[in-house]
Amino acid sequence: MKFCLVSQTPPNDLDLKDVNRITQWATVMEGAHYNGLAFDSGENGLSYEFFSEFDLVMAAVRLETIEIGLKIKKQSTAHVVVFVDGEMEHFISYLPGDKQVKFIELLNTADAVGVTHEYSIPIIKALTTRPVGLVGVPFPLKRVREELCPPVEKKQAIHVGCGTGKSFNRNGIVNLAALSEIGLPGVVDVWGPEDIEYVRLMKKYMPLPPIYFSHTPPWEDYITQLNYSIMGLHLDFRQIWGRFALDCAAVRMPCIAPDNFYTQKRLFPRLCVKSCQDIDGAVKMAKELLKNDSFYEEVMAYAESQLDYFDNEAAKKRLLDLYDRISSH
Repeated sequence: MKFCLVSQTPPNDLDLKDVNRITQWATVMEGAHYNGLAFDSGENGLSYEFFSEFDLVMAAVRLETIEIGLKIKKQSTAHVVVFVDGEMEHFISYLPGDKQVKFIELLNTADAVGVTHEYSIPIIKALTTRPVGLVGVPFPLKRVREELCPPVEKKQAIHVGCGTGKSFNRNGIVNLAALSEIGLPGVVDVWGPEDIEYVRLMKKYMPLPPIYFSHTPPWEDYITQLNYSIMGLHLDFRQIWGRFALDCAAVRMPCIAPDNFYTQKRLFPRLCVKSCQDIDGAVKMAKELLKNDSFYEEVMAYAESQLDYFDNEAAKKRLLDLYDRISSH
């Protein structure tokens, strides 16, 4: 099968391989990968008929690429699977009305729709007559375990999975509040000095523990650093796949998060808080993990038993199963 992924991945990152990003679909399927916006602007010097060369095109859709997905389907002979690339709330609540109409048109014009959370399936099924399936994103588990992240002695630190800074903040203040009540040092990902300043200013008004900053390096370096923390904390509101909980499980540490992340729901069901604002629940779980070794070991043993579901071959099988439903639809 000739496969092509079209996404909003920056052009410089299109050839990334064996990382926990959407680029992994092109790696696993041994296919091509194009930035949709660059292609649409003519930077590749190709017409949309070009996609007829492929048996299957995965159109990873966000606001800016909805109409690009439509052009691929209408101007080529390729089968097109729409990959709902982003939180469900974005598509059902925040799209401008005209874009939402185009989104529904795409869902009903494409050959199938792939989603990242089982909670999204009934929503999308109500909007399209096409086959809908959970596909998610392939994870390079073998590389993480065999090359990047051997077992190490964990430090008494909690890695925060949410954006927590001035330039990029996603429920960050709630995660900081939880950290302050847990009392263990935290590790926060930052993009620049303004993010560090944001946390420093917050510390004037919140009893924050020591905070260490991770400067969002390439994923390989990031997950190597993540390997040294004792647990992850991800109080985030999006209904989405959720890469962070999977990263945590791969480096053999638990993650506390709500079940709006599919990875969290599947890997750490006993560590799912009621909502992204459930500080009390997160604090209680963190303290139980810290004081009860058997509880820590039990949740990790369960996560380990589920990891194969997320690896490259399992993800590929889910996509091919969805593809097979196209011909029988």
